[in-house]
Amino acid sequence: MTLLLLLLAAFLLGSIPFGLIVGKLLLGIDVRESGSGNIGMTNVMRVGGKLPGALTFLLDFGKGSFAVWLAQLWPAGETDAPIWQVSLVAVTTVCGHIFSVFLRFKGGKGISTLFGVLAVLNLPVGLGAAAVWLGLFAAKRISSLSAITMLATLPVWFLLIPWFQGNSVTWSQFGMFCALDVLLLYKHRDNIARLHTGQEAKLKAPNSTPSESST
Repeated sequence: MTLLLLLLAAFLLGSIPFGLIVGKLLLGIDVRESGSGNIGMTNVMRVGGKLPGALTFLLDFGKGSFAVWLAQLWPAGETDAPIWQVSLVAVTTVCGHIFSVFLRFKGGKGISTLFGVLAVLNLPVGLGAAAVWLGLFAAKRISSLSAITMLATLPVWFLLIPWFQGNSVTWSQFGMFCALDVLLLYKHRDNIARLHTGQEAKLKAPNSTPSESST
């Protein structure tokens, strides 16, 4: 029962549509009706500028980090929460962002929240994933391409980093995040199609109308 309550709380926390809230409070618009229609950082930045976009990222990142931090503290009297339990909470939080209960189970694409949960759950993996995203974005300026490439390489980080550290792979965590990885790639299926046809747009200033969004 305790775990079920923890998972429910994680899903509800992940469901908070911060991009939509930022759009309404700071910009006076519904970001779902502008740009790509996504509620993530990329679309908020596109339609509102750097500050609203950065705030959206920080809030979506923060809810992921906060959920995992709480999950690690939950078992009072124990030294550490079971890694599989914390990993399940992390995955559930990202799923909450994707299938928000406040938006009729629609939401964003989960990238910012994914970075948030990894920052607390497995920082080396998070840093590796961030390096891939940032490196490719610096070269191409296409958020979705950066996200898709990062997702494609994410399982590799879960395998390589324990090997470099001389540790064994945490297979429960690896399996959960591989499943989440497939879901997030599926959420980017339209972006993948546009990349294939060369129609995916770069991140541009407000008032432009590109179609891609990845967070």
